[in-house]
Amino acid sequence: MSEQENIQTVKDFYAQFLSGDPEGALTRFLAADIVWENPLPPPIPFGGIFHGHDHVRRYFQMMLEHVAIKEFPIAEYIAQGDTVVVLGSEASLVKTTGHSYRMDWVHVLRVTDRRIRRVREYNDTAAMVSAFVHP
Repeated sequence: MSEQENIQTVKDFYAQFLSGDPEGALTRFLAADIVWENPLPPPIPFGGIFHGHDHVRRYFQMMLEHVAIKEFPIAEYIAQGDTVVVLGSEASLVKTTGHSYRMDWVHVLRVTDRRIRRVREYNDTAAMVSAFVHP
């Protein structure tokens, strides 16, 4: 696939997920053998490495149980070969504490045959932790 096709696959994945259809995004764009990494420190309850649709589906469910995403603008897509790097930011509300956080993030995705096979998230965990532990 071309780098532009890989970027379009990633754009389409984010668009479907953010439109309120994480299940559709998962089944349409993620490979069956997907590996999704989001290393997050305690007390954030949804960090880890998730293998396959069932585990990534649970990751999405856990994340959306705890966080309401208010803003998720994507600033840039950069592709080289089968790797797409996405630069963006997020403003979210932690449902259990009622506190918000803002952060910049980087996602690195591996795309082959119009399927996302690997995702690694790099988040501002200090901003997230502050909202999760704030009294």
